[in-house]
Amino acid sequence: MRIFKIISVFSVLIGLFSCDDFLDEQDPSQITNATFWGNADELEQGLTATYSALKQTYLWNSQGFKNMNSRGDDIVARIQNPHIYQPDLFLNDPSNTFARDMWKNAYILIFRANQVIDNSQNIEMNDQRKQEIVLEAKFLRSLAYFVLAQNFQQAPLILSSDPETRFPEKASEAELWTQIEKDFMEVSQLPENYSSDMTGHATKWAAKAFLAKSYLYRGKWQLAVDELQGIIDSGQFSLMPDVYDNWNSENENNEESIFEIQYMFSTASNQINQREIHFAPAAIGGYYVLSPSDWIFEEFQKEKTVDGDFDARMYATFIWNYPGAEIYQVPFTEFFSDNPDYIAWKKFQLWDKSIAEASLHRSEINERIMRYSHVLLMYAEAQAELGNLSPSIQAINEIRNRAKLSSIQEGSMTQNEILEEIRHQRALEFHLEGERWYDIVRWGIGNDVFSNNLERPDYMEKFNYFPIPQEELDANSNLIQNDEW
Repeated sequence: MRIFKIISVFSVLIGLFSCDDFLDEQDPSQITNATFWGNADELEQGLTATYSALKQTYLWNSQGFKNMNSRGDDIVARIQNPHIYQPDLFLNDPSNTFARDMWKNAYILIFRANQVIDNSQNIEMNDQRKQEIVLEAKFLRSLAYFVLAQNFQQAPLILSSDPETRFPEKASEAELWTQIEKDFMEVSQLPENYSSDMTGHATKWAAKAFLAKSYLYRGKWQLAVDELQGIIDSGQFSLMPDVYDNWNSENENNEESIFEIQYMFSTASNQINQREIHFAPAAIGGYYVLSPSDWIFEEFQKEKTVDGDFDARMYATFIWNYPGAEIYQVPFTEFFSDNPDYIAWKKFQLWDKSIAEASLHRSEINERIMRYSHVLLMYAEAQAELGNLSPSIQAINEIRNRAKLSSIQEGSMTQNEILEEIRHQRALEFHLEGERWYDIVRWGIGNDVFSNNLERPDYMEKFNYFPIPQEELDANSNLIQNDEW
């Protein structure tokens, strides 16, 4: 059973297509690792399969979004199945399968990327395109390692599809981040943009933005500023006038988007975004596994706009019982007649569809996992940490003005006040986008927020990261559990 466990955990570390090691006779029609990877088209297909791995259930899809969001102070989990919600209550241990499957999905993505990189060497094709494919694969591999570093802190660093790496030792946190930075730095050689038929491919700007985010996580403020300044000065991106255009299917791949994961529904390719059904209300068959916390709803109301209304992002993020509110093409008070105080998410939802159409849960809404607003608030934070308050305020004001809030005047805030404003803006701007929990961890404010913003008495700093899954430890004797666990 030991071999079976290795295969199940590292999934395709033996081969993306191959099962011939277990057969006495080989089916000549069977695609295997030996018969694939023969030409440029097959290398492109391998890259497409690697991009598709981003949409695995425990990465940027249903349960992955739950893991990325549910541990923050802005989210309340619906406690029904204790095993599912253990991580949200800080009661999980190494046996929890939700953490385990995020680990598995990350390594499937890593393996697919490594296969593309390794097998590109022997394929004769246009050299420029081959190099781009390799760089795109490294970008995707680095996204997977970013997930592992954020969620597990330490994990094996596998940079080859060679089966000899089936029993890797654990890399340190520093080693993971160093490799992430190295890859994103190299990937910055990618083109600035592509033709429309390659929409969704990683670009130079996506690599630079994630490189800057990596620097932010390690407190390398000046390096982060340098990368972000280049993106800002490029003039390639701007904020959408209406922030909601970042969360619907009508305005995808817009001027604010730097990298987004492409979703679609068709009879031929059902690649829907299952975030919608997991967070939709029960009345349309949604699972409503998470809800916004009282704290975040109140945080949106802390400051009125220049017109005396709520922050524009509040209307783009939630639907609640305000005058004229509608959901699923009926009045809010009619739809939630039994619970008029309900707060529904508008963000990433099919709220404007009819009840019949929304109940099909065919969400094609892309995931914008890097936007220009991320760039501006990362830039503001890094500049503020360096004591450069003027450029920090300018970047914050772009975000505030889009939300119809008044501008901050230079000289009106101290450095600490500006940093607090950035934390506030990040909580609002990126609510439900998988940022808040990781911000809490990197800022070291868990004890504070889980005492004051949302009471979670079982929180301890050990829960900042998942433990290495027990199944991994059982399967690989070279792995050692993280010290906190």
